[in-house]
Amino acid sequence: MTGRHKLTMLGSILVVFGLIERRWWLLGSWFGFSFLALGFAHFLGGHGLLGKRVDGTLSPWSWVLFLPLLTSTLVVWHLIRLLSREPACNVVTGQLVVGRRLLPSECREKFDNFVDLTAEFSEPAAIRTSQAYLSFPILDGGAPTPESLRSAVSSLRPGRTFVHCAQGHGRTGLFALAVLLSSGTALTVEEGLQMLSAARPAIRLSPEQHRCIRSYARDMTEGT
Repeated sequence: MTGRHKLTMLGSILVVFGLIERRWWLLGSWFGFSFLALGFAHFLGGHGLLGKRVDGTLSPWSWVLFLPLLTSTLVVWHLIRLLSREPACNVVTGQLVVGRRLLPSECREKFDNFVDLTAEFSEPAAIRTSQAYLSFPILDGGAPTPESLRSAVSSLRPGRTFVHCAQGHGRTGLFALAVLLSSGTALTVEEGLQMLSAARPAIRLSPEQHRCIRSYARDMTEGT
């Protein structure tokens, strides 16, 4: 069962629970709606569902509609951050660094590109106000179209690039791999994955992300 199916199933269960347990109907329906909407967004490629804006913030209406989901996601992210021994970021090459979402106190280095792939978090003000900042929201475990990925990669400035999602694994691996392929640093998807795994061992691509990057690489080879 894929992540999108799990989300829609969980959302359905919560909605039904809210209808059965009348005392909890509002909370159950609220949570259920959030997960159902997220599941359908994965099916439809709706990476803007949660209201992530180009300035790196979440729209006010998003907090109203998806407060249970956003709050639980933030709590889980902090728990993983506190319990994990994984570094916040890892150097892949002299021009490419990958990692998780950073706290304001962790933003010590200067980059020419600071790529934020999260769809579910607002970026710290210290980062999003920088001219290097680029918001390219992707749902967790999901993938954009190869065309939109190519457009985002081609918009990067020359110089050092930092790429992050929530934990710096799936979405980060996808985008960083596209950067390696486009720059010619990696000649194949397999070579790029080896480079990324050597730098940050927990990097793993979902089946959808694998399909996206292979299509991306195939289009590069065919010159389209």
